[in-house]
Amino acid sequence: MTNLTSVRVVVLGSKHVGKTALIVRFLTQRYIGEYHSNIDWLYKHSVTCDDSVREVEILDISRWSDDFLPTDGVQWADACVVIYSICDRKSFIKAHDYLDVIYRTKAPHYTPVVLLGNKRDLELGRQVSFEDGSGLSTQYGCDFDEVSAADNYVRVNETFCNLIRRVRTPQFQQSLPRQRKRSIMTVTKMLSAMFGKHSNKNVTKNMQPSCSL
Repeated sequence: MTNLTSVRVVVLGSKHVGKTALIVRFLTQRYIGEYHSNIDWLYKHSVTCDDSVREVEILDISRWSDDFLPTDGVQWADACVVIYSICDRKSFIKAHDYLDVIYRTKAPHYTPVVLLGNKRDLELGRQVSFEDGSGLSTQYGCDFDEVSAADNYVRVNETFCNLIRRVRTPQFQQSLPRQRKRSIMTVTKMLSAMFGKHSNKNVTKNMQPSCSL
């Protein structure tokens, strides 16, 4: 069992690929459609994983242009999610840059990473093949899958939960530096700001996804 007080996950990707939609889908099982933000969001919630409750922090980096590579957020995180849209070739090319900065920033420490092709429900608009995504993940030695924030909560939940499990592995524990870095991100937002105070009660009730096998 990891002795970390929480698991920190950073979510990277170009604008309009569905980063926030995927995160909110995981947290609440709800689909929020197209949501655009110019600020970074830090979500905190509890996850039940293999009969053990873990505190998870998910950082959604949205305030920077696609030309910016957020090395500070990568350094802060224990695990990384890189998202592109299967309907946007440019976002896939940018995913290559994000993976590159992750491995340059985190080396030589082991860091769990997953590459996700979002919007798999929009097959008619596909610009990136499954083989393209699989090949890129093989190049960087990370996990890969295609998901749909709009259509499938189960697959999104499994993806995030599998990533959290990998943070708890002996391989990750052995690679940790002696003293963990302090959080360098101070932007913390509540989901109530997105849905409104009235719906926040329902959101809070649903913020405990299960990772049980």
